Amino acid sequence: MLDIDQLTLLTDALEEAVSLEDLDEIQRLCAENNDFIFSLEPDKKNALVNEKLKCLIKVHQSAILIVKNTHKAMHNQLYQSIKVRKSVSKYKGVKHAE
Repeated sequence: MLDIDQLTLLTDALEEAVSLEDLDEIQRLCAENNDFIFSLEPDKKNALVNEKLKCLIKVHQSAILIVKNTHKAMHNQLYQSIKVRKSVSKYKGVKHAE
């Protein structure tokens, strides 16, 4: 049986975290509710449940997009710092500098 209250609370909390782009809160909500999210299935008889599921899916997709974009930005920053470090180490005397 689907818990409508939990679905509504999760959707609202996730929507708030997405609007604030709070990556830590998004990850916490998804981790804590992982089993619940993957147990959701559409109900052929109940249109209200299906609408709530659609809302959750849209918000969840937005959350995933935020996480992916943040991961990509962090990866690019790491690449740039490694690239700079490698180019600096080419100069003589850098190893012995204090």
